Amino acid sequence: MTFFETMQRLSRSSTSPLLIGGLELSHPERAEPFFKQTKDAVFFFNHLGEIIFFNESLPQMLGYSEETLYKHFAVFNPPEQVEAVTAFFNRALAGETVHYTAQGLHADHHRLTLKITNMPIEQDGQVIGVYGIARDITREKQLEDDVQKIQSKLELTEQIPELVVFQYDALTRKVDYSASLVNYLGLPKMELTQLSNEQLKGRIHPRDFDPLRFQMIRLVDGEIDSFEQEVSILNFKQQYQLLRLKALRRHDNKNQISIILYDLSEVSEARRQLKLEREQTKEIYEALEAAISQIDLSSGRLLFHSKGFFQIFEELPKDLILSQDWLFERLDPRDAPAMKQFIQQLTSGKSGTIQYRLLFSDGRCKWIEDQQIPVFNLDGSIAYTNSIMHDITLQKEYEERLQQLAMHDSITGLPNRLSLNETITDWIKRNEAFSILTISFNRISDINNAFGHASGDQWIQATSALLYTTKPDEVFFGHLGGDEYAMLIPSSYKEDATSCAEVLLSLSAEPILIEPYALFARVSIGISRFPDDSDDPVELMKHSYTALRRSRRENHSTVHHYASNLDIDYYRRYRLEQDLHYAIERDELFLEYQPKVDSWTGKIIGLEALIRWQHPEWGRIPPNDFIPLAEESALHIAIGDWVVETACKTMKQWARSGAAIVPISVNVSPKRFLIPGFEYQIEHILTKYNLSPQLLELEITEAALIMDDPNISRTLEYVSQIGVRIALDDFGKGYSSMVYLQRYPIHVVKIDRQFATHIAEDAKAQAIVKSILYMAKEFNLAVIAEGIETLRQLETFRALNCPNIQGYLFSKPVPADVMGSFLLREVLYPIEICSLAADSIPSFSVQGKIKMLKHHDQTFELGFSDIKAHRTSTRFLYFTTDTSLPLQTATFEVRLFEGIQLVSCTITLTAMEHGQYIGEYTTAQEAELVLRFFQSLRYNG
Repeated sequence: MTFFETMQRLSRSSTSPLLIGGLELSHPERAEPFFKQTKDAVFFFNHLGEIIFFNESLPQMLGYSEETLYKHFAVFNPPEQVEAVTAFFNRALAGETVHYTAQGLHADHHRLTLKITNMPIEQDGQVIGVYGIARDITREKQLEDDVQKIQSKLELTEQIPELVVFQYDALTRKVDYSASLVNYLGLPKMELTQLSNEQLKGRIHPRDFDPLRFQMIRLVDGEIDSFEQEVSILNFKQQYQLLRLKALRRHDNKNQISIILYDLSEVSEARRQLKLEREQTKEIYEALEAAISQIDLSSGRLLFHSKGFFQIFEELPKDLILSQDWLFERLDPRDAPAMKQFIQQLTSGKSGTIQYRLLFSDGRCKWIEDQQIPVFNLDGSIAYTNSIMHDITLQKEYEERLQQLAMHDSITGLPNRLSLNETITDWIKRNEAFSILTISFNRISDINNAFGHASGDQWIQATSALLYTTKPDEVFFGHLGGDEYAMLIPSSYKEDATSCAEVLLSLSAEPILIEPYALFARVSIGISRFPDDSDDPVELMKHSYTALRRSRRENHSTVHHYASNLDIDYYRRYRLEQDLHYAIERDELFLEYQPKVDSWTGKIIGLEALIRWQHPEWGRIPPNDFIPLAEESALHIAIGDWVVETACKTMKQWARSGAAIVPISVNVSPKRFLIPGFEYQIEHILTKYNLSPQLLELEITEAALIMDDPNISRTLEYVSQIGVRIALDDFGKGYSSMVYLQRYPIHVVKIDRQFATHIAEDAKAQAIVKSILYMAKEFNLAVIAEGIETLRQLETFRALNCPNIQGYLFSKPVPADVMGSFLLREVLYPIEICSLAADSIPSFSVQGKIKMLKHHDQTFELGFSDIKAHRTSTRFLYFTTDTSLPLQTATFEVRLFEGIQLVSCTITLTAMEHGQYIGEYTTAQEAELVLRFFQSLRYNG
């Protein structure tokens, strides 16, 4: 079986990679050469312990044929160790990497000593097999055993097979006959007894003679009973050979000395190899930044440690005993519980990795990653653990920096949306009430478009700094994006969230500096509360932002608390956004017209066309609700062009009826000027209806001019040259109106309605209006004052010599047919609007709640909104609410309550009359229950 086929056989998934000992094997075909070429035996087991793949080294090592090797591992183990080896295999199947030494049965029945490692093969979190590596250490083991035997036999001379053994007589200084010595020295038998001291001296290497002579004198004098020494002696080949000499005085004859010589050639070679390997290993360990050590878990003794151990701890434990006391004295207390658990894991025989902090007396802290791997004896007990430690302080600092970048905004340095969500989650877990404030300065888009993103970044930094210096210390403050922010206000704060919001609203009164501009902002705030509004972090942020969107719809700084009816409001917004795409083709849009009149005579001198939307389900939709939706998409182009064409078409119809035609102004979205070709579209429409360009007036706001886009300037110049007039709406409200009058072809300025509100009693407003009128006269501009609703306001504008006005005092916006009749009359008279008569307000009401259950076959889980029910019948319930609701297509649940009395019903809205919704009961039983409820209230009243 090939390696690739083996991997396919083991794998349980064609997409998930295999992991061997935690290392990913994503490309098995690339790894195959490594497993085949390694000198160690490599083999793979299935979960039953059967070998399913091996490299060429395994049959070479064990001597079996390849067919024989595809069996259970027990076949190749001596019977007495099968149980122990099976235990190691099972531990690998349990997901653990194990190292052990065992014996293997060769095909010719001799035994091999093998160093074995077993690693789990994992896929999708499950162990599906075992990977094995075996190294034949029989020779090394045998050599080690031989050395141990030699050392033992040197102590027990009578049990050691002689290499060279002879007797030396200290009195006669003669050497007794020894066949082994004769053979070794290559001497005739007779010469041995005649061997003189000088001849013996000549056989001993000069460097070893004096030390040997010294020891022999001590032995002869009785100072010592024996000694051992390594000596080099000239053998029969006339070559010096390293031998081990042991000399002993015989107890029965003090003058007789027994001398034994052992050949140390193999031992010397082993020592040389061992020394070389140790030096090489030392070089590797010293070069590594990691700290490598071997630790006896039972005693804590460091059996071995590299130079890196000292570099990490900067000291060594006394007597090299790495006790828990010594370690925990240097350990960060926060990591102590994890370290105790890790030590228990190691003592149970499981390998693992831990990260912890070491504290030093100078205040430094080091992060350490420590990997510990137990090494087992054959009986399954732990011999020691191999430890590899790394100083990961720089890595941790880098991770903390990444965390800082991930959790904080790069422009402001404040916690970002992700950090806010985590903090909200943490605060919820504390189960203490708190509020979320979302704050918007509503200017970032305009500033980016007008001044560039660099100024936009300055604006964000300025607004964030302003909020940071204003917020209380207890408040958590973060950045949502753009010039929108969030604050978390705990219940422990001395004031409530509303008081905090009111302080923030006051920021709109002061200019915010971004060089070289000083800009004002409209501050909008939304508030949600835990646990009242939700106990889910995402929902809480959503509710707060829902309330913020409601605040942003106001044209002044304000705050809104989240209420469940906002859910219906934004469902309505979603539906309107969808339906707006079809409003033109369904003929749901129409225009109303408001006249502009001469301040003194009331003669109609112009009209303003105002778009309206009559939705079949949601009723009359205010422009403030759907115009922003159109501008968020490309719909504003089609709608804007439709308004221009419809106004021109209507003018033509009035002209045919004999009415005096006056100029009509239409409002143009700032974004429409950014689309090339608008000027030609206007020219085409005027030509189509054969209208003079002087009869069309385009109303633009300063928001269009502040963009300072070449398309805007080019379009305005073109339409102005063909005769279309340009009116600057909301003049005096914003940025730098005077500059625009000089730069662009403006013909008309419309004084913003905010000046009309308090002009009768506000001297400053009168002074501003007077300045505008003077400037307009000097620039030869027409002037119209908007929002005139009372006679007192009219008199004040007349006193200021304002020539033209527009407002409810003369007429509210009216349909085309009504405006046609006005044009035939030519003159309008001021009439103040009276308050609603008291008898037209419902005198009886019951508090209640309503929520939408279903709309167009789609079910919902929305919150309740407040209502007031005024009357009921056997079929219908009549009620009022501030929440807009769809007609005909939705089902609602209504709950009415008075004191402890409560009644509920299900209704479908059928109509709206005189400001009251009419809901039809779904069942007669519910209608009867509500009728009885009303009767009981009236009776009790």
